[in-house]
Amino acid sequence: MKMKLALAFGLAVVLLTPAAWGQNHEQFRVSWAPRPHALPSSIEGQVHNDSSFRVTDVRLQVEGLDGNSRPVGQAFAWAIGDIVPGGETSFVVETIPGAVTYRIHVHSFDVVSGIERR
Repeated sequence: MKMKLALAFGLAVVLLTPAAWGQNHEQFRVSWAPRPHALPSSIEGQVHNDSSFRVTDVRLQVEGLDGNSRPVGQAFAWAIGDIVPGGETSFVVETIPGAVTYRIHVHSFDVVSGIERR
């Protein structure tokens, strides 16, 4: 019985830990601009990591908005590579038909390692 309980607890910790790491999305700043001469039409952006963790597999949710700020579609994009604390990387995503502006935020990420900030 104790073994089953210990295994269940261990499994719960393993399953919940990655989700907990990826919840603090306020630690990122996202900026973007259209790529006027790109084919296909796209936007390019930067993701800045304000956290004290090196992160990877940063997935962005891109919401296209019309002239009245109503959603007209969404897409997902991956940031390129790992992002060290205080660092940044880029992403590119195709434009969304009917969108005149975009709302982009970090949807998920994985922590690689952490450092102590002083």
